Amino acid sequence: MTACAERPVLEDQPENDQLTRPLAYGYMRVPCDIPDDKVRRMEHELRRCAERQGWYLVTIFSELDCGRHEAFDELTLELQRADAHYVIVPTFRHLARNAVLQNVLLARLEFEAGAEVLELVETS
Repeated sequence: MTACAERPVLEDQPENDQLTRPLAYGYMRVPCDIPDDKVRRMEHELRRCAERQGWYLVTIFSELDCGRHEAFDELTLELQRADAHYVIVPTFRHLARNAVLQNVLLARLEFEAGAEVLELVETS
């Protein structure tokens, strides 16, 4: 089971207020060898996290090629265009495997788009 990290969960949010909820976007890497059902589960967990935070998940940007950042670049531009400030990732490793590069990409989202990034965490 997974849960959102680092932010208090909002309760009592109306379900049909998509126009007034803050916008959020998902981001994940999807290697070609990952089973489709695992991808769907991750997407579902990103949506659940957004709902629990009281956000409207607009879309999920998926990086299909290892070592590439086209979807990340598109995400950054979309955050700026939409004036959105929330990104949800399954883990920070979806940004990059290397911790230094993870921090660079997190800083880029923060400084270029004013975005906060939430990571799903495993719960027992």
